[in-house]
Amino acid sequence: MNAAPLTREERLGKLVLELLTGGTTRPELDRADWRLLTNLAGSHAVLARLATRLGTLGVRAPRDFVSAAGAERARAAAMLDLLRHLQAACARHGIAWMVPKALQRYPDVGDDVDILVCSRRASIDGLVLEGLSATATPPTIAMRVAGSTEYTVAPGGAEGPRLLLDIHHGRVGSAGQHTGFADALARNGRAVTLAGTVFRVPSPEDQLVLQGLEKVSGRRRFHLCDVLQTIQVVQEPRLDWDYVLATVRAHGGWEGLSCYLRYVDGVHTRLLGRELLPAEPRRALALEGWGWGRPQLGAAGFQFPALRVTGRLFRRQLGRAVGAGNWDAALRLSLWPLGMIAARLGRVVHA
Repeated sequence: MNAAPLTREERLGKLVLELLTGGTTRPELDRADWRLLTNLAGSHAVLARLATRLGTLGVRAPRDFVSAAGAERARAAAMLDLLRHLQAACARHGIAWMVPKALQRYPDVGDDVDILVCSRRASIDGLVLEGLSATATPPTIAMRVAGSTEYTVAPGGAEGPRLLLDIHHGRVGSAGQHTGFADALARNGRAVTLAGTVFRVPSPEDQLVLQGLEKVSGRRRFHLCDVLQTIQVVQEPRLDWDYVLATVRAHGGWEGLSCYLRYVDGVHTRLLGRELLPAEPRRALALEGWGWGRPQLGAAGFQFPALRVTGRLFRRQLGRAVGAGNWDAALRLSLWPLGMIAARLGRVVHA
């Protein structure tokens, strides 16, 4: 059976992935829908990188595209200022922390900036944010369950870009259920230097595990920036698949990683014409047993049947937590749906 023709969004997604994974051919964009490309690249957090790549290939983009890319670069500069400030504050107070996602997207930012502090006490935020003007988002049930707090900050002052900072307190996962893996992230983190400042980020293996824990469970979509990052990690020549598989099994992420990689592998096959995963991890993860259908690429992200996926993954994780006597994780997994319902009702009331 022949595959269905690519949609407009998929054709642009194919173009983005080809360019940002090393394609050297100058793309034919004479009849491209630049407005759609701008919106899609912006919402998928690849706009700044795409603009840079097109510039190196000599492509003259329309003014609106260039302007939007410039605005994203300004946000990236503000993000870097913010992370430098956090680094200095945490160093003063001896706070262990890391940047789990943001630097892998740089110079794109996306919706928010996530950091992970090793302490599980939200009261530590005052020290982390010392010297910054930050406005806290009123905590929701879902935020309390996940062990996270949100702040709006303007690192460059009132005239500069405003950023949403999400601080995770010794927990990862949509319900904050993965404390053991948060500890592993901190232990295995590596140092990277960006613009003269040293930050801690996850190892490539832990980065892949983290995506498996967070990108489909409790989510409605994932993005081209996620697909791009997964491609780059999977193609690492020395990636330790044995560690990846052992870690997701130990921390209850096997099903989430299998589902997520099945979706990403399907995206890679459809848009780039070849499978992504090597044979051995593909066989070990039994990809065909996870996920339903194929993700649909739209301007807002790759949509998938989130209710079915999250329900299945949460049931597995809840059963595992109860069986292991991990009552903290079990309680959080039980409360998370209530938090989502409350958040949705709140949006309806304020609509």
